[in-house]
Amino acid sequence: MPVQIVQQSQSTQVRSAPPVKNGQTDDFSRILVRARNSAQPEQRLSSPSSPPRHVPAISTDASDWQKYRDEQLLSNPGGENYFIPSAAQSEESSTIDNLTKDLSDVVDNIGNFFQNLLFGAETHYRDEQGEVQTSQNRGLVGSLVDLVCDVGSALSFGAWRPDGEAAPEGFQERASFVFDKLTEAVADDVVAGVGGSVNHMGEDLLLAGWNLVEMVPDATISNVDAAEKVVSNVFDNGQVVIDYLTDVLPGAEAWLRIHATDLNDNQVPVFYNLTTPENFTGDTRWEQVSNTPLRKALETVGSLLADGAMLMLLGQLPSTSQDHH
Repeated sequence: MPVQIVQQSQSTQVRSAPPVKNGQTDDFSRILVRARNSAQPEQRLSSPSSPPRHVPAISTDASDWQKYRDEQLLSNPGGENYFIPSAAQSEESSTIDNLTKDLSDVVDNIGNFFQNLLFGAETHYRDEQGEVQTSQNRGLVGSLVDLVCDVGSALSFGAWRPDGEAAPEGFQERASFVFDKLTEAVADDVVAGVGGSVNHMGEDLLLAGWNLVEMVPDATISNVDAAEKVVSNVFDNGQVVIDYLTDVLPGAEAWLRIHATDLNDNQVPVFYNLTTPENFTGDTRWEQVSNTPLRKALETVGSLLADGAMLMLLGQLPSTSQDHH
């Protein structure tokens, strides 16, 4: 299968610490800004000394399923032909090569768990030209730092602005500033940031376990060509299923797309996502996916079922508490 080397671009957004009136920078603000810079989603160049990591090329006329499957296998370590370590690269894979790949995937997913615990792990996606790009998730610690900054800005009525925004003037501007910062704290920092990072951490552990299980058939029957193909397809498709199930959970990436709104264009949840084009760059929530009709259908059904399950669970809480009295 033809492969292409991962192409990565650099586009970082750096927050600057606001100056203090006496000409010095507040130490606490500087610390928080540095932490927020580490937590920001970004695209970064890989280290020149890192080993070559390959991914399979995808046809320009690929089906919706092929695009969806490819994007899911790109997003996390584990795919059979995705990000193969140099130690396992050979024309004909052997049992040792397969086990090396499996172990590498286990280590990478565990590493991603700890990175998502802090300031976010790297992930990959294809741009409109089909080139593989690298971005960074938001981490749990980074999201909590963002939450402290946004709540602090709101409670100070704009007097403390670690993001470096212009100071609000007058009652109306300050009230609007407080409302925007509290909204950002809840929707962006808590739901998308904290919720998303916890979701990624759970996904990392599930995939690490899945890769560990894959070592069993790879160690026993992978030397038979037919068996190796079956094992690869089963575990690659299993990874896609795990990615899908975690994507549609409340607060996860697909769930956020389904529940997105745009009040300026009178767009409501569900229908907003359904009306977006396949390659939509007008909102960061869609920039890293091909929003094909298949993806829209899968994510809509899964997210709404997750909503229903959550409502049923919440509905059981009062009756459960009453049973104890």
